[in-house]
Amino acid sequence: MHVYGRESIDTQLHEKSYLFKITANDHGLILFPRETEHEEISEEDIHYVPDSKGDAIAGIVKPGHIEFRHHNDFSDERVHLLIERILALPEMAFAKDFEITYQGRVLIPRKDVE
Repeated sequence: MHVYGRESIDTQLHEKSYLFKITANDHGLILFPRETEHEEISEEDIHYVPDSKGDAIAGIVKPGHIEFRHHNDFSDERVHLLIERILALPEMAFAKDFEITYQGRVLIPRKDVE
């Protein structure tokens, strides 16, 4: 699984409040600044296109939370499995305790951080 754009959000992770975007599928994920639209950025096997026409889901990341939007080809189960793989990546260690939602439904609850 490939991770693209991690360096573009590194400085934001040290801020108290941040917001950036993510696009993901079974091939990997792209992290990028909020000023960029999801459909403006892609990699060879990761393409978000509105109205479920691409092969990736789009989301936003903020402290403690990742929210993914609806995509016709991504069931809750598929997103849950995808997120488990993503959260296991070393590049995503910052999000290991985050709540993950899909279409407003909690798929992975936030883990209490002590």
